[in-house]
Amino acid sequence: MTPAYDETYLPDAMVNLAGAFDYALSDCGLPASLFIDFFVTSDVAELFGRGVPKYVCGMSGEELVAEIMRQTGWTRIIDMPPATPRTGATLEYWAGWVLAYCQWARGVRFEDILEVLPFDDIVRLYPTLHEAGESRFVDVYDERAARNRIEGDSRLHTIRVRAGLSQSELARRSGVTLRSVQMYEQRHKDLGKAAVSSVLALARTLGCRIEDLLEP
Repeated sequence: MTPAYDETYLPDAMVNLAGAFDYALSDCGLPASLFIDFFVTSDVAELFGRGVPKYVCGMSGEELVAEIMRQTGWTRIIDMPPATPRTGATLEYWAGWVLAYCQWARGVRFEDILEVLPFDDIVRLYPTLHEAGESRFVDVYDERAARNRIEGDSRLHTIRVRAGLSQSELARRSGVTLRSVQMYEQRHKDLGKAAVSSVLALARTLGCRIEDLLEP
């Protein structure tokens, strides 16, 4: 897979996202689920994931959290405490560190990684993986994502059902053939390799983004 951005930015990106998770969860005391919801829905996640220098190397972890909170309308941003100096890495720091590396290595959205490996699962990997190379974490992500593709429902299926549409209704409204819809849902055809016009038509009909339909 093609890395998300130039490798020269990666060391700073890992340090800064690690610092952001450590600061948000350890110093600010935000619940992990709340902070992650804020993070993945903010522009910071998208721009950081694209390697925009302002975010990957131009902001400290504390500044990233402040920007995420500002974008999501967190009214108590003025009450955010200063970052606490630490002598060693916390679980939260490590989680942000490997998350940044995995996103760079695989070029997918942070949201996609956290869908496959929720934050609590990442933290549980710390005892066995924190002394291993970051590539081992990516291996775990790859293995879990591959298993999900085999065992779980496709994203297209999940979003279609959530929208209350049958396969035939989706086909009729989107203009994509029923057979194609069925093949994409069953993963007999890769939606990621479909014509952009077809994927866009499905996304518009379902009221979602193209990225939401593509498998991690």
